[in-house]
Amino acid sequence: MKEKIVMIENARGIHLRPSGLIAAALKGFPGRAWVLFPQGKCVPISASPLSVMGLSLRRGDVVTLRVEGEGEERRLEELATLFGKHYDFT
Repeated sequence: MKEKIVMIENARGIHLRPSGLIAAALKGFPGRAWVLFPQGKCVPISASPLSVMGLSLRRGDVVTLRVEGEGEERRLEELATLFGKHYDFT
């Protein structure tokens, strides 16, 4: 199991488009992934954009990503990049 702290940088938070990219990164991953909130809440995420959007992450939120399973280190880095990215969908 690997963990990494990430700050949400996108101006509009993790809305539909970023959620779709994050969900796509989880497709085919044989392990599991969670988002841990500072208040102690731990929420599983899946390869569904709705599961990611349901986290309601806004710019400035700091969360911990947790990944468990085969290839977890690579997957964690990919997810951390996607969660922490500033998106420019123009």
